[in-house]
Amino acid sequence: MARQEINLGIVPGDKRGDKLRVGGKKINENFTELYNSLQNSQSSPVIAGKHVITEDESNRLTEIHVIIPAPGSGKIIDLISLMARITPTPPPIGGLNIYPNQTLNITTDGDTETQDWGYFPSLFLMSSSMEIQRMTPVFSTQQFTNTPVYVCLSGGENPKSGSAQIELFFLYRIVDPAASGTPGGGGGSSAPQVVQSFINQSEITIQHNLQKYPTVVVVDTTGRELISEITHESTDQMVIRLNPAASGKIIYS
Repeated sequence: MARQEINLGIVPGDKRGDKLRVGGKKINENFTELYNSLQNSQSSPVIAGKHVITEDESNRLTEIHVIIPAPGSGKIIDLISLMARITPTPPPIGGLNIYPNQTLNITTDGDTETQDWGYFPSLFLMSSSMEIQRMTPVFSTQQFTNTPVYVCLSGGENPKSGSAQIELFFLYRIVDPAASGTPGGGGGSSAPQVVQSFINQSEITIQHNLQKYPTVVVVDTTGRELISEITHESTDQMVIRLNPAASGKIIYS
């Protein structure tokens, strides 16, 4: 079912809008569809985790560190948020010394040079005192099933000197697209969940070709749901509008 909007008329009191009972019926039907969608969603609750890279391990940052294990066959990790706290080793050893173009990458394919989820910049890694920073997000539209989340230093060279403890704090969900039932379908056929990223946009046109009006959730880079205007141009295309422009993910099925 497409989202139903209440007709407010043109100006207050012109009696051209929906009657109270009609407007209430639209509200009830909209909420019924939302609740059916939530009940049929096959994603896990939000999971909080922590991974510590020790001072000794910080000297080998080009090695791949698994911070979230693979979720299982056919399942996808949806990384919602990631923060890091770095505590440099006191003098005379001091903090990490790396090249300015090196980054600590958050990846799913094990390649030290890819940033599937995001990265931490060199200035943060070379902090001279304890610092906390949120991951700089990079929105990859490709999702991999049954793959871990890794962190690794880019550039192929370990720190030239120094060391630090790096604590990583993260929130994530595990999504099972194959088990997601069609909203209101009584658990019959399965409908895959699609995740599409966007960066600083106020209007996004999606050609989904699902031959139906999909259920849509829009979230920002922290996982907070955004208020959006969704117009279904047809059963194969929709337009999502945000005010103001934002970055995040569109999840639909």
